[in-house]
Amino acid sequence: MAFTVRKGFLIPDTPDTGAGGDALTDNFKFAGDQIELIQQLSGWIRIVDITPQPGGDTVSNKVFQDSPNDTILQSADASSGALNVLVESSSPSVTVDGNAAILTKSGGIYSDTVPIVLAATGDVVAQLTDPEDNPGASDTAVITLVDPPVIAALSFTGGYPGSQAELKENDTFQISVTADKSFDLVEIQNFGACKFDSIAVTPGTSAVVTGTIDNEGTTTVARPARVRVRDSVTGAFSATDDTNSGGGTTDAVDLVFTNNLFPSVSIGSVTYPGGQQALKGVEAATVVNTASNFDTIVYDDPTTTELTIASLTTFENPKSVTRLGGTYNVTVNNFRITANRAANDATTVAQAVVNIANVAAAITVTEPAVRLRSGGNDGTSEQTHVITITADQDLLSAPTISAETGGGRATRGIFQGGGFVGGPTVWTRVLGVHDDDGKGTFTWASPSATNLAGIVTSAITGDATYTLGGFVQRTLTFAAFATITVMGVEVIDFTKLTAGIFTSTNQTALKQPISTPPPVTDGYTIDALGTPPTAGVGATDVIWLDTAAAGANSGGTATLTDVEETV
Repeated sequence: MAFTVRKGFLIPDTPDTGAGGDALTDNFKFAGDQIELIQQLSGWIRIVDITPQPGGDTVSNKVFQDSPNDTILQSADASSGALNVLVESSSPSVTVDGNAAILTKSGGIYSDTVPIVLAATGDVVAQLTDPEDNPGASDTAVITLVDPPVIAALSFTGGYPGSQAELKENDTFQISVTADKSFDLVEIQNFGACKFDSIAVTPGTSAVVTGTIDNEGTTTVARPARVRVRDSVTGAFSATDDTNSGGGTTDAVDLVFTNNLFPSVSIGSVTYPGGQQALKGVEAATVVNTASNFDTIVYDDPTTTELTIASLTTFENPKSVTRLGGTYNVTVNNFRITANRAANDATTVAQAVVNIANVAAAITVTEPAVRLRSGGNDGTSEQTHVITITADQDLLSAPTISAETGGGRATRGIFQGGGFVGGPTVWTRVLGVHDDDGKGTFTWASPSATNLAGIVTSAITGDATYTLGGFVQRTLTFAAFATITVMGVEVIDFTKLTAGIFTSTNQTALKQPISTPPPVTDGYTIDALGTPPTAGVGATDVIWLDTAAAGANSGGTATLTDVEETV
């Protein structure tokens, strides 16, 4: 390409802007009145790094011009010619080893990875180009292709584990490998008999490593192992080789037999005597069980203390067991089946619990409050309270207790519904308490609880009493000019008696000690506590001590609000 210029025209030198590449100087040649442009492009380019393409082996022994920054590669060894070249430049159009590429701009520079295939040891040249493919700045890295190791001998060795003739998943088998170069890593492929593994070895030309067997199904099949090794100097990997690549079929040398078949074992229902769900004494039960694909079978009690099992090494369905010991067990396995298949030494274990309940259950009864309040009269509703029975064993059926009866007021709470519900250890039932029921501390009657083996408990552990006391809020009305009104409930603890206001004065009702004489403005009290009262006499009488206010209640509309005996 040529330009016509006048004599004396000054063409300045272009500065070197290379970043590890060749210096860029515009070179011109004069021919009379003509000048010829030898190199047109200015800019820079550099080879940052070279790596193997996916599936390739290694690039090693890299030498960088700007160590320790390591951004301008000068030379490297590669085990394969399939390479990725990372290039950075001042403009997008480049060639790498003759392959044209357009780089992507990022952070003010152009950068990208360009794939190449190098046929032999030599230079990798990255060069700027213009839209007309004229060359510009360039950078060169020298790549030496190294020969990888070659596996010379490969076989299984050492024999099957124990007396096995087949291999199951996670069994192991040794593999012997020899190569023509020193190697420091054996890579067992996920192929044939083995799972993938990468095993470092002492550098040398031979090694014995241990392969782990994969799950290759439940039929017996002869399978090889596949291996490659890594050069201890260059890091190059050999080609893979199989233990039977020479066509050999010798068991435990060229091939190994795999079979992941395990015995199948299951435990079903347990049948106890009568309607029981556990054993006591020397009672016996039968256990439904199945087993297949086994050569040997063993029944045992892993606790060693609770069951005697008939014919320990003979499969039977159902299997008979007898209680040997133990007091109570419904959670810890005491019946076990171990089945083994000899060819691959595969073992299957199944376990279950044969329930033991050789002691009576202990039961406790709890109430929701220290005193169970009543209702039902004076415009209130009967009160309900949830009573809980807790057993220290699973129970065969719902436990029972009754509220105490007899004495003055025969009813001392009435259970609702058909019985206690819940289980197997916690049971509840609702107790209704009416104002008409007796007040005081009583004893739960007729307790009964049956454990899984049919042993009956007839006593309550701990506190067997309950207390009926207190009543819910109500409003009391005084008849015309009356100073006494009778509640439909009995006061048990005067200190817990409270009230709201007298509506005739709209003042807070003031409780006064028992036997306080009138008049007391806005005051009230009750008669002396005593035997269960009758109308007009005893602890159901509320006395209005404000005689003036009572005398003004000509219409019989005065009320005392929010009267209650608290818990």
